[in-house]
Amino acid sequence: MPRMQASHSAVVCVSVVIPTYNRAHLLARAIHSVLTQTFSDFELIVVDDGSTDHTVEVVQSVRDPRMRLVRLDRNCGAGRARNAGIQAARGEWVAFLDSDDEWLPRKLELQMARLYSCDDRRSTVVYCPCDQYDGSTKRTIPSPGELHEGDIFDHLLMNRRPPTASAFIVKRSPLLAVGGFDEGFPASHDIDLWLRLAQRSNHFVAVREVLVVKHNHFGPRISNDPIAPLRGFQKFDGRWGPVMKARLGVQVYRRWKAKRLANIQSFQVARLRAALSRGERISVFRYCLATWRFLPRSLPFLIQGLSLATVGRSYGGVQERFPAEDAGLL
Repeated sequence: MPRMQASHSAVVCVSVVIPTYNRAHLLARAIHSVLTQTFSDFELIVVDDGSTDHTVEVVQSVRDPRMRLVRLDRNCGAGRARNAGIQAARGEWVAFLDSDDEWLPRKLELQMARLYSCDDRRSTVVYCPCDQYDGSTKRTIPSPGELHEGDIFDHLLMNRRPPTASAFIVKRSPLLAVGGFDEGFPASHDIDLWLRLAQRSNHFVAVREVLVVKHNHFGPRISNDPIAPLRGFQKFDGRWGPVMKARLGVQVYRRWKAKRLANIQSFQVARLRAALSRGERISVFRYCLATWRFLPRSLPFLIQGLSLATVGRSYGGVQERFPAEDAGLL
């Protein structure tokens, strides 16, 4: 991870960082959800991660002195884009918002009020639940589970946290101290950062109200790196798997790994379906085979993917969500 340095005096309370890449059609919604916040002491930094669409025009069309645009010369990934936003930030606190998500109007107000009311000086992170909106089914999935406070390191190891960085606000000085996001992660770099913060005795506080909507959708084409989620998981497992075994036990680790990989496979099948609906049959074959090479024991995924690519439907009623034992992961 690159060394990060503080380079600005704190002239605002919160710096909001939106990293974006070729999402001009979604970016305006995210920007609007920030500019209409009831809490106004913020700046908005949009980091264009080498977009080739009309992202710049979307940003420039918004006339608000609180907003700045940071442009990267080429597409470097979300971790690099978020780090660029952290470096450019002038606020004491940094809030993250993905360019395809949106905040509810009181998000900053309620989270900053929770931080100000906290007596624990080690509380440097605040987070909240989020609902997930499925663009294909038009259904809203309520936020599950309980949010924990204080030292939540073990809960984070078990992936008990909101599924998006859009739910978090972090004090900038601890972000700099841990080096920001690890840019070597093709995926899962956000949970890796939360773990590194918790490992250094940064405590978390929570607002129990849903303040974020995470939009689940698939872009206009399959990713150029179809196994990025799997490679991200592999790196995450290499770094944190031994820690989980030592703190929580081998059986807990095995169950976590099986569930995580099964969920990744379900996500991959959903991406195959989205590509197929756009007529990208050759891409479906390539995507499926790339994933198969990474997880050769996952026969259900291969059957599901190839059947989708050849006949456009599931084979033999295979479900999109695989039980861990059927996925060959235990």
